[in-house]
Amino acid sequence: MAIGIFITLAKTYLLLFIPITTRWTLPRLRMDQLLNIGWKFLLPISLDNLLLTTSSQLLSL
Repeated sequence: MAIGIFITLAKTYLLLFIPITTRWTLPRLRMDQLLNIGWKFLLPISLDNLLLTTSSQLLSL
């Protein structure tokens, strides 16, 4: 019974520790950098995903 509490607390600590240390160590992104990532990286990936999903659905009919 006591080991279950220890494991739960360890998992909780890890789930809280990892995002906090990541936020402390990485620099903050400015709004123009975020928009640049969105337009040049995320939009093409999402359009490719839409095209791939649509074509796979049409070909499976």
